[in-house]
Amino acid sequence: MLLKLSRLAAVSLAVLGLSVGAPTVSIAQTTGSADSGSRSHARFEAVRRVIQQTLQEANVPSIAVAVVQDGQIVWEEAFGYSDRERQIPATPHTPYSLASMTKPITATAVMQLHEAGRLDVDAPIERYLGGVSLAGYAFDADQVTARRIMSHSAGLPQYGNFYLDGSAPAGSEQTISRFGMVVFPPNTRFEYSNIGMKILDAAIARTSGLTYGEYLRREVFGPLGMSHSAVGLPGGAEAAVRYDNDRHPMRMYMTDHPGSGDVWASAHDMARFLAFHMGTPLSDQEPILSPETRMEMQRPASVYPMPTPPDAPRRDIGANWILTTSNGHPQIWHSGGQPGVSSVMAFFPEQKVAFVLLANSSAPLGPIGQAIREAIAPELLEQTSEPSPAAPQPIPFRGRWVGTVTSHTGQEPITLSFQESGEVTVQLGDQAGTTLAQPAFENGAFTGRFSGFSNIPEAARASHGLSLKVVPVEGELAGQLVAQGMDANAVFMLPGFVRLRPEGAQH
Repeated sequence: MLLKLSRLAAVSLAVLGLSVGAPTVSIAQTTGSADSGSRSHARFEAVRRVIQQTLQEANVPSIAVAVVQDGQIVWEEAFGYSDRERQIPATPHTPYSLASMTKPITATAVMQLHEAGRLDVDAPIERYLGGVSLAGYAFDADQVTARRIMSHSAGLPQYGNFYLDGSAPAGSEQTISRFGMVVFPPNTRFEYSNIGMKILDAAIARTSGLTYGEYLRREVFGPLGMSHSAVGLPGGAEAAVRYDNDRHPMRMYMTDHPGSGDVWASAHDMARFLAFHMGTPLSDQEPILSPETRMEMQRPASVYPMPTPPDAPRRDIGANWILTTSNGHPQIWHSGGQPGVSSVMAFFPEQKVAFVLLANSSAPLGPIGQAIREAIAPELLEQTSEPSPAAPQPIPFRGRWVGTVTSHTGQEPITLSFQESGEVTVQLGDQAGTTLAQPAFENGAFTGRFSGFSNIPEAARASHGLSLKVVPVEGELAGQLVAQGMDANAVFMLPGFVRLRPEGAQH
C-alpha cells in the first residue's frame, strides 16, 4: 500500500515501460571556481548515467538531486521536465512534493517549540490541541506524547487521506476528532501513523498562534534559506507537476494531514535542510535549534524499532529521523512516497556528506542512492543482496473471537474464527462471512485482508478493501480495521478501533 517506508528508496507505485527521447536538461551548480565545478561534474558522471537510465527505463518525468559535503552543496542538478506538457525543464530550484519527507520538517518545528518551553514533548499531546480530544477507547490517551508520535510508538493507527480530485481537505478538528484514536497500547510497538503528524501540525499551530505553513515559513524555511519551500505550492517558482502511474499529469491535491506530507521544496532547499541537521550549516544559515536539541532528534526515542528483514540493519526512530547504518556507518534518513511522488534524503554524520533525490512520479531511487554513495564515500556502499524472508510464525489463536469495530459513526460487530487448518474467517456487521486473505502473525501482531465495506462515510469516496491488524492485550485482541481505497479521485486509509474477546469470555 502507499506510504510504506522502504530501504533508502521512496515508495515505487509502478515501474512502466521505456519513454521515447527522455530529455537531458541539467543545471549544475557548485561552490568554488569554474574548475571546481568541472571536477564536480566529472565526479558525479556515473550518477548522472544512472539517473538518465532511470528516466528512460521507468518513464520518470524528472529527477532533481543535490549533494552536500563539509558544509557546501558540491553538486545539484536536475534532469527531465518538471512539466512535460508545457516542456518546462526541471532545475535544482524546482519545488517538488516531498510526501513523507515532510515529517522531519514537522519534527524540527516541534523541537523548536519544545526548546522554547512552549510544547513539552513528554506531556500529553492533548494539552496542545485546544480542547480537541483523542479517542482513547481501551487505552489511555494521556500516554500519547509528541516524542512517541515522532517515533511512531504512540499507539496511533495507520491513516491517510489524499484528495486527488482537488477538493478541500477536512480541517484539523474534524480530522483529529474522527480519526485521532489510540488503537494499540502506547509505548509498546512501532506503528507508522500519519494521523500522528496531523496531531503535531495542529499542536504547532495552536502553540505558536500561526498556521502550520506560516510557522514553517517564519521559523524554519526563512532562517535556513529555503526560499522555494512551503506547505502547498510555493509562490514564485514553477513547481513539478505530479504524474500518476500511467504518467498522466495529476491535478494539484492536498491531504488533511499536512504535517505528514504536504510540504513542497526544491532539491537545493532540502540540501540546506540536511546541511543544518548534519551539523555543517551553510555560512548564511541561522541556527534554528541548539546543537543539543538537534542531536537529540538523532537519538532513538523509542525502544521499538521499525520491522526489517532478518538480515537488515536495525532501524531505530528518533524525532522523525530513521536511524540505521550503511555498510556499518551511521545513516540518518527519511523517504517519501504518495501518488505522483518519490523522494529520499540521507546524511552520514561520520563522513559529513548528505544527498537528496526528488522525483515527480513513482521512481526507483535506490540505485541512484547507491551510485551517489560510491561517488562521495565508497565506504558507504552497501553490499546488495536479496533479503532473507522472515520465518513464518504460527498463528497462536484458536476458536471464535467476537467483538466490535468502533469509529466516529458508532459500532458494528465483528467475528473472527480461527480454524485448526490455519484458515481464518471474518464476519463484519451484517455482511456475508468471508475468508481472511494472507493471515499472518508477525512482530507480535495478527494481520489479514478481506473484501468488505466500511461504515465510515468518508470511505464511500472510492472502492475499498479492509485490512485488519490486532495485538494480544490482557487476553483480548485490540487494534485497527482500516478501509483502504484508491481511485482517480481519492486515496485513503481510514481506521476504526477493533476489540475482540474469545467467545464466552466475561467482559
